[in-house]
Amino acid sequence: MIRGIYSTAAGMNLQMLRLDTTSNNLANISVPGYKKDKVLAVPFPSLIQLSTRQDGPLPGMSGRSVLGESNQGVAVQQVVKDFTAGTIRETGTPTDFALKGDGFFTVVDPNDESKIYYTRNGNFKLDQEGYLVTGEGYRVMGEGGPIQINSIDKMSVDELGAITENGQVIDNFSIATFSDRSKLDRVGGNLYQANDIEPAIDVNPGLVQRSLESANVDPVQETVDMVTAARAYETGQKIIQAQDSMLGMAISKVGVVK
Repeated sequence: MIRGIYSTAAGMNLQMLRLDTTSNNLANISVPGYKKDKVLAVPFPSLIQLSTRQDGPLPGMSGRSVLGESNQGVAVQQVVKDFTAGTIRETGTPTDFALKGDGFFTVVDPNDESKIYYTRNGNFKLDQEGYLVTGEGYRVMGEGGPIQINSIDKMSVDELGAITENGQVIDNFSIATFSDRSKLDRVGGNLYQANDIEPAIDVNPGLVQRSLESANVDPVQETVDMVTAARAYETGQKIIQAQDSMLGMAISKVGVVK
């Protein structure tokens, strides 16, 4: 009975994490380029149930027979990022960019350029010095360093990331790609770090100017997942209450001599 409480509690912990993850996905549904999280679960190892020790046919021989197996609940394996591409929508803003490929924009902290991050959010703007920056103020990197624009009205960018101003190519976007994107560490709502993996240059990033990539979050599916997790959690609560009631009855009544 105690084992049943533990197994149910493990399932409730899983549903709580699913609720938190789904809520976070829905909260970031309007963030361009956001990639949703998913919870992966694995079952606990099953236990083989044996009968009580029985006498064998000959003196000194005894053993147990296998009655079956019992599952010990579930455990969270890991929370993974889903890098499925979102829908590209046109905005008309010249400092908005989207990527059709699997690459990431490279951005740096202006106060410490050794801090390099990667993002799919191409919702950029120009700061007072003319640098192309993210909403958090990180500078967008080109092949020649942080990208600096003199005149936004005379700037254009092609699919390969070449930045043209007044008819001359002034720089190229530094678009990074990774052999295993699952190893990227999320350090913010839409920023990633590559700690142990080396980025490569994406020579054909499929860059689209005046457009943004929408978050890959399906609000209907996320809502369904949230309701399912909430109901499963409530069911777990009721199961534990029932098990607690039976445990109390066993303690107070079983074995009472009348």
